[in-house]
Amino acid sequence: MTRPTKIGLMVVGGIVSVGVVFSAWSRILDRQSTLAEIQRLRDDLYRARVAADRCRNSLQTSEASLRNLGLALDSMRSRVDSFEALDRRGVPANRYPEYLDLFDSYNDSVGVWEDRERRLRAAETACRETIEAHNAISDSLQTALSDAGIEAG
Repeated sequence: MTRPTKIGLMVVGGIVSVGVVFSAWSRILDRQSTLAEIQRLRDDLYRARVAADRCRNSLQTSEASLRNLGLALDSMRSRVDSFEALDRRGVPANRYPEYLDLFDSYNDSVGVWEDRERRLRAAETACRETIEAHNAISDSLQTALSDAGIEAG
């Protein structure tokens, strides 16, 4: 083999070696980038799950409180009705101040119940958005794991 051929082969071998090293390095960087993205998605999913759980717990507490207020309102309404049923002509004059206090309290409480119910519906909407965001992150993580050839456990 002539000297120029040897030099040519060495140059080609060097170029191929650099190409192989570059390709391997590129694959390593891609893999690290993918793993970093998977870890970021896992962290995001954890935070989203905590937020969704808090939201769900808050809703359960608010719903129980609203149910209890509804029961108290039902009881108050029954007491108002019992005053009104004492006499077909209306509430007796000697019981009217007591009736009026109860009636006003009932009406005020209905306003409170309506306000709480409105806030609960708004909270449910916000929670639904939180849960949908959690689900979107979960789907993204599953896709990233699948694309990386990693089995989700």
